[in-house]
Amino acid sequence: MLRSAPCIVLIAAAAWPALAGAAPAKIVPTANLQYEWARVDSGNGSAQSVDGFRRARLGFRVKGDDQRWQLVVEHDFSGRTPADAFLELSPSNGEAIRIGQFKQPFSLEDALTDKQSAFLEPSPLGALVISRRIGVEYARWGPRGTFAAALFGQRLDGSNASPGASLRGTWRLRSEAQTSAHLGFSVASEFPRSARAGYSLNAGTVFSDLKTAATGSLAGVDRVDRFAAEALWLRGAWSAQVELAQVIVRRDLGTVHASAGSVQLTWSPTGDGRRYQRGIAAGPAPAGHVGWELALRAGFIDLDDGPVQGGQVQTWGLAATCYPHPRLRVIANLLHFRSRRAGVTNSPLTAGVRVQFSY
Repeated sequence: MLRSAPCIVLIAAAAWPALAGAAPAKIVPTANLQYEWARVDSGNGSAQSVDGFRRARLGFRVKGDDQRWQLVVEHDFSGRTPADAFLELSPSNGEAIRIGQFKQPFSLEDALTDKQSAFLEPSPLGALVISRRIGVEYARWGPRGTFAAALFGQRLDGSNASPGASLRGTWRLRSEAQTSAHLGFSVASEFPRSARAGYSLNAGTVFSDLKTAATGSLAGVDRVDRFAAEALWLRGAWSAQVELAQVIVRRDLGTVHASAGSVQLTWSPTGDGRRYQRGIAAGPAPAGHVGWELALRAGFIDLDDGPVQGGQVQTWGLAATCYPHPRLRVIANLLHFRSRRAGVTNSPLTAGVRVQFSY
């Protein structure tokens, strides 16, 4: 927090001239509170029950009445790290420029926030994404699709010092009242200043120290390249998404490849389907009744390449989400993993429940 605070102040100071000369604005507090319980039964007979606040994110959003700018500042008191902290300018309808810390445009999996996800944890593909960095982004969207490109560096807390660039684009195939579909792609490259990189997959909850796959710290890294392809389909109460990604770690000791993918299907028995918004499937928004969403997901990750034996994992999961109130949701999921790492197999089974309040 102490290291990130000066950066947040600098972002706010840089934004102030634009805010001071803008039209009247509205300030809205934001919150994302998540309390989780999880039980991890490892294939070797051990079990672990854990619980706690996964998120305790508080902040504010200042938005101009002319809809041409907004300032977003949030801090996660659970992880003791800043989340979003950026100024967004909208020169015209369908385009925006962001400056500050935000999720970099890479992959559909990472574009979905944990306010919209059908499961407690991202799919295995989430282990290969870039996530939040300080940077500048230009984005466009319209009836034909979306495009976003960014230049980035480290995080506000000083970690992940790795300058680079990322890009994500989608092409909308169908745009109807009840049906939407798109194809998309992502590319990114970065240059770690520490000359190191590493990737791992947990056993379905960040509260557990059990890793189903892990490369460890890879030394001598010159550059990291990422590629991803995605497909998304929504029709009424149904949605489906498929995504594949690959990471290429270029280093002195030889190139290392890692890959991951997932398939997810959701259905709402109450008819509260997901909504297509700027290249993502936003979560259901039940109004006047209790809503439900059921989800099925399968995925894999492969961190084995030559001398690097990070492991191979196949996983499937079931999830159910209840929306008793527009700002409250309860998620329960069951995740099964089958991993093989350096000749050792393990099959953890993880059950988890989250109560989430967002504002």
